[in-house]
Amino acid sequence: MNYRQLLSGAYLIIILIVLNSCSDSSDDADPCTNGPQINIDNNISSVIGKSTGEIIVSATGGSGPYMFSIDGVNFQNSGSFSGLAGDNYTIVVNDANACASSKMETVTEVPEVFYANEIRPIIDTNCQLSGCHGSNTSIPSWATYNTIKANADLIKSRTTAKSMPPSGSLSDINIKLISDWVDQGAPNN
Repeated sequence: MNYRQLLSGAYLIIILIVLNSCSDSSDDADPCTNGPQINIDNNISSVIGKSTGEIIVSATGGSGPYMFSIDGVNFQNSGSFSGLAGDNYTIVVNDANACASSKMETVTEVPEVFYANEIRPIIDTNCQLSGCHGSNTSIPSWATYNTIKANADLIKSRTTAKSMPPSGSLSDINIKLISDWVDQGAPNN
């Protein structure tokens, strides 16, 4: 074998190696094609002039573990962000493959609503008049704050739909107070 035959064989081997390394392979798939998806699990409004809002997010898809951010700069292991003023926030989730998703979420500002002075009197007056809660064992009694808090979302949806109390006797102002109070996290204030 002479020098030229050896050299042409070497080029052939190099060309085959280059062709093999450029071939389409499923290993070259973009790891971010099925990146993380952001789920908003809870959004609590902020009281006007205070930083009482909260956003709780989770992620699915992609490859865990996930890192969460509310400003795109500072990341944390938890998807819980509290102490937020009313504003627009860009939630960012990164997964283990450095794939990212983002979603805009707004914390609204609402006037502070007080359970003791505003919500409890609405419940006492209207529930006593309707005779539903407290006299019927199949319906929760609104006698304690803990029961009311545990059913806050139901109370909001039913009063907003004007299906509770049955007479639909709540004023629009009372319905708004209940809605804002629930959106603030139904505090016992």
